[in-house]
Amino acid sequence: MARLAGLRLADLDRKSLERYDPNDDDDGTKFVSEIPEHAAERVPPGQRVTRRWPVLHEGRVPRFDSETWRFEVRGSVEEPIELTYDELRSLPAGEVRSDFHCVTGWSKLDNVWTGVPTKSLLGRARPLGTAAHVSVVGERNYTANVPLEVLSEDDAILAWGHNGEDLAPKHGHPLRLVVPNLYGWKSVKWARRLDVMDRDKRGYWEVRGYHNRADPWREERYSYQELS
Repeated sequence: MARLAGLRLADLDRKSLERYDPNDDDDGTKFVSEIPEHAAERVPPGQRVTRRWPVLHEGRVPRFDSETWRFEVRGSVEEPIELTYDELRSLPAGEVRSDFHCVTGWSKLDNVWTGVPTKSLLGRARPLGTAAHVSVVGERNYTANVPLEVLSEDDAILAWGHNGEDLAPKHGHPLRLVVPNLYGWKSVKWARRLDVMDRDKRGYWEVRGYHNRADPWREERYSYQELS
């Protein structure tokens, strides 16, 4: 399983370098050769800093229809939520500045995300006392599991904007989760639902050999590391 996951990671990394969009970067540099001194402590082990924003995801970019699109919070909550896109965008918004660390080995620093803090939505839904985990569901039922306490942190956000502009479809428009304290696959693109759960349930990549927690500072990339 570890070898299979490793092959997938290597393939994703190769494809990401092949698919760089020159419009994502001003100077054409793939990776920063030297990490700025003030940023060195912000880069987890095994990561390289990039100025670009590589595009990695499972499947094709979905089409967005604002008339039919809905976002839900359901499961182990007192007040399930269903919002149209306009209703979501009318909620009090916030900004979060954070770094993004991809499991394939690149880190993009100083991202400014605009959107709705996940803790505010969860606060409205009022998770039950037994709730401890969340399955974040994207388009085509892609999932990633995240602890409820992580989504209750100040820097977790459901974002529609990045660095002052709306997200591009390839980066998750109309809505993506951002959880900067975990590897990037947990930051689900094209988010559609938060399923609040009493028990943990592994997501799409977690059942395919990726680590269940995904802490970049511990280099929790593969599921076999959970046994050590």
